[in-house]
Amino acid sequence: MMSLKYFIKSMVGVAGLVSLLSLSGCGMEAPQKGKGSISVESNPERAELFINGSSKGITPVTIQGLPSSTYIVELRKEGYERTFNTVNLLEGQEEKLKIQMNRLSGLLLVESNPSGADVMIDGVSKGNTPVLLTDLPLGSYNLEFRSETQLPRIMTAELKDRTPVGIFAELISNTALLDVNSTPEGAEVRVNGLLVGKTPLHLEEVLAGQSEVKIAKRGYTPYMVTLEFEATKPYQLNAELEALPSGLTIITSPEGAKVSVDNEPVGEAPVTVSDLKGGPHEITASLNGYATKTKTIFLEPDINDIVEFNMVKNSGTLVLDTEPANVQVFLNGKLLTTTQPKGGSDTLSQPVRITLKSGVDHTIQLVREGFVSGSATFQIEVDEIVTRHEVLKRIFVFDTRITTQDSIIDCRFIQQLPNGNIRYEYRPGIYDEIHKSEVVRYESINLNDEANRDARRLIERNREAIPTGE
Repeated sequence: MMSLKYFIKSMVGVAGLVSLLSLSGCGMEAPQKGKGSISVESNPERAELFINGSSKGITPVTIQGLPSSTYIVELRKEGYERTFNTVNLLEGQEEKLKIQMNRLSGLLLVESNPSGADVMIDGVSKGNTPVLLTDLPLGSYNLEFRSETQLPRIMTAELKDRTPVGIFAELISNTALLDVNSTPEGAEVRVNGLLVGKTPLHLEEVLAGQSEVKIAKRGYTPYMVTLEFEATKPYQLNAELEALPSGLTIITSPEGAKVSVDNEPVGEAPVTVSDLKGGPHEITASLNGYATKTKTIFLEPDINDIVEFNMVKNSGTLVLDTEPANVQVFLNGKLLTTTQPKGGSDTLSQPVRITLKSGVDHTIQLVREGFVSGSATFQIEVDEIVTRHEVLKRIFVFDTRITTQDSIIDCRFIQQLPNGNIRYEYRPGIYDEIHKSEVVRYESINLNDEANRDARRLIERNREAIPTGE
């Protein structure tokens, strides 16, 4: 027979074991009287919980049977910073914690030769080399190096912990060499419109790709050529400039501007005007979408001169489509165009591009017979593209009156079905069907019927709204 002393000792051991299981969060024992508990949830989940340095399980987890005391609650998870919380637990208190963990970030030093390259990660610029990145979560990254004068390059970096990682990119030049000479010397050289010097000229950084080179000197016909430059290759241009005949050559950038000399149209730039008398002359260049420019020059006898205009854009673009198509578009009171159907359907129009001067009010009016006309006034910024989709409301005209035993229905007749029922539209886009047995009679009505009073008023308003300008 078991002795009383041995029985008591055994029971004490069992109680200690149960207490230990409760503290570990195994959920095998109900909360003890007078004891407290700590419940921990984490974002993200499945973080390892430590209390006073001892592991207590994986979140979410509840630790019960805790005596009144101060506890250090710690969460650990790979790829995230360790987090600490202090809990002053009172007797019987149930403390619930929701803890947000922060991802660990690495240290990445990015350098290149030459420096100044833009570093892109996932399409986002991280700065120009050299640059130290301190906010990247741990993981693998593709770094794209971009530079106007170097070929792009992609390199990979692996951030495993807070140990600094260095990436160095040796970039390859994306420019060509160009020597420019002219007869006579001293001619201005422009590459893609940008003045880069005078002949003789040596250029070390001409971007690879297609470029327009222009060599010009006062009194001579400009020399222009388009070249396809390859990276790191040398190129040479020797321009024999031809003296201009007597007169005046007008050049505009962009080309195609209408030119007038002393208020007389002389053509589109570039254009040469011969046999001009010596003395002052007024030259005007105008191009749709650009500000009109005027210069006054004094032309010496027997002198060939050049006048250049760098046209300044003063317009934006309105891209307009209408629903339905075949809508007349009036701009500032004048008929501009009529929208055309898209895809063979009258429901929607093809987009119309309209160049509008910036900084001034423009009034657009939309008119189509049978629809409520629309009007809008707005301004547009330089180079701004404004897209507008305009929907015109159909004017609803009743053409049929259906008499039943209980009511009179004014509507638009759609069809009589094979079973004799009548399908009709009684509000714009709202359809119904009436059984043939309910119809006493139905008859056609015209625009002059009293039911179409509102429609007549809208039609008349549309007529009055149509601009009279051509």
